[in-house]
Amino acid sequence: MSPNAPTDVPTPELLLDVRTPAELAFSPDETRLAFALHATVADEGSFPPSDLYLIDTDGHHPPVQLTSGPWSDRTPAWSPDGSQLAFLSDRITPGHQLPYTMATIGTDGAAVAPRLAATLTGSAESIAWASDGGRLLVLAADPGSYGLDWSARAVIGATPLPDPTTRRPGDARRRLFLVDLATSRAEEVGPEDRSVWEFDWDGDDTVVGLVSEDHSGSGWYQSVVARLNLDTRTAETLYEPTWQTGSLSLSLDATRAIVVEGYASDHGLLAGSVVVTDLIARTTTDPWPDLQAVGLASWCDEDSLWYGRTDGTGTACGRLHLDGRHTEPWRDDAFIGDAVTTPACAVSADGTHVWTTHQAHALPPELARFDHTRATWERLTAFNDHIVEGRIFPDSRTISWTGEDGTEIEGILMTPRGPTGPLPTIVCVHGGPTWNWGAYFSDSEPNAVLLASAGYACLLPNPRGSIGRGHAFAQDVIGDGGGIDFRDIMAGVDHCIAEGITDPDRLGIAGLSYGGYMAGWAVGQTDRFRAAVAMSVVSNYLSFHLTSEVWWYDQAILRGEWYDPDSQYLERSPVTYAHRSSTPTLILQGAEDRCTPVGQAEELFHALASSGSEVELVVYPREGHVPMERAHALDAIVRTQAWFDEHLVSART
Repeated sequence: MSPNAPTDVPTPELLLDVRTPAELAFSPDETRLAFALHATVADEGSFPPSDLYLIDTDGHHPPVQLTSGPWSDRTPAWSPDGSQLAFLSDRITPGHQLPYTMATIGTDGAAVAPRLAATLTGSAESIAWASDGGRLLVLAADPGSYGLDWSARAVIGATPLPDPTTRRPGDARRRLFLVDLATSRAEEVGPEDRSVWEFDWDGDDTVVGLVSEDHSGSGWYQSVVARLNLDTRTAETLYEPTWQTGSLSLSLDATRAIVVEGYASDHGLLAGSVVVTDLIARTTTDPWPDLQAVGLASWCDEDSLWYGRTDGTGTACGRLHLDGRHTEPWRDDAFIGDAVTTPACAVSADGTHVWTTHQAHALPPELARFDHTRATWERLTAFNDHIVEGRIFPDSRTISWTGEDGTEIEGILMTPRGPTGPLPTIVCVHGGPTWNWGAYFSDSEPNAVLLASAGYACLLPNPRGSIGRGHAFAQDVIGDGGGIDFRDIMAGVDHCIAEGITDPDRLGIAGLSYGGYMAGWAVGQTDRFRAAVAMSVVSNYLSFHLTSEVWWYDQAILRGEWYDPDSQYLERSPVTYAHRSSTPTLILQGAEDRCTPVGQAEELFHALASSGSEVELVVYPREGHVPMERAHALDAIVRTQAWFDEHLVSART
């Protein structure tokens, strides 16, 4: 071994220190790029902080920090003349985002203090400039709305919730406001009877939005593409999609709009086809029918776009032309995009500059610029170098096996350096199900990097229902959740046993969200697992439908109606089979989760306890779907490994 060879393994504390460059925005002259640097967790409270930075697009200078503090400064947007940034921040009340403006550089070369643009009752989610530079269009969610970050908590308002609180259907929605920067006056201009989930604006007369009549968290699933009239506060429907839509973008000449459309189990997990709506002809077409796993596309000019897409366990990017042509100069086992759910690039108006957040196994997320000549990414920041320096990361590779009917199933196998097996093995099931395991630096609970570093083999399967393989593959799980996907997973386990990787007597299963559902489901279907960890679980589809903000999800994946005893609601619920379980199961849950409410964890806990199984329930206060406080996130990671150590390692010895 070289005397300078790495000797240490990654630690939970280090991986929680990862900071991710996100929300990239080119200046109008394309010489600078603004971005937010997001923390993974919050050291205090439950709202991770973020700071704003600038970097020259020539890549010759390090980024310049514009803001700092314990708050979250995010979503930078350039003024038309490039002299100012608008952004969102929760500087006044943690979690309550408001619009601010800031000159990018002062007369002495220093950053200028931000100015509050307007006070809103709700929390701002996105922002855009008017062409005259004197107004902002702001999308804000009412207090109590379903939060679209991964905490899935209720949106926080400017004031504490009343005591007692009162709820009525549709009493909290997402609204558009026009902010006059000279007076700080905010006037509501969005449609009076719709919620607006996304918008894009040419800065003058043309505004398009994704809108729904349903204002709850399930409204997003049912949104349509509409043209919005800010004067009359009306919405004209342009396109009624078959599936879910997102990543709305208006063309540079404001004559077309594109959205990504596909079956999506969650907001933020959308991958699909790019469809184009002509605002003049009122027609919608899909010029690229074979391209079915795009995360986000951005306009280069009036006739072309740049896109990022999922490709199996890797990602790819390229250019789309409205005549149906497309070129794809890059594909690799790396992930491009500032959120591991959505492959994406930021592109300049002429397509010359293409930037992204680039990461891969053992490569933390950093800003990168695409080199068109060499068709490679040049990483230009080093925010996370200290996290990998001197560290040995586990081995990671893509594997495949045959599912039933001969369908090839892919996944990632992560193993410790050195040992060859058979090893204690943990099946890590991803959420969604319309997501997939890809070339991420570090995953959420269960964290395979840490588990593999501790001596486990980790199988990360992408069964049917996952993205990256087209619409049909993703939709195969509809009407068969816990069926075909579970059998795909178990076929992967059998493959690892046959290859001598996995010890069949030391099997565990873990997952979050749909992965938590699958862990809870598995322990009632088989006795092959010696331990399970289920986080943010769906345990009873009937009560889930009646308590979750995203009840539309179960309507999409299950057959029948929730009130019909012959439907799949009980048939596909883990609690229905929990009495058969003998698998020790750890359940982790956030107390304020409105996606998979705490009652789901409690139901699984009591159902397993009544069967005599060893079971433990941990509820994290102030947390939602994914832990955001450092102490809680660290506790979940440590508890998960300790549970498997006790039941897969200690029990063996």
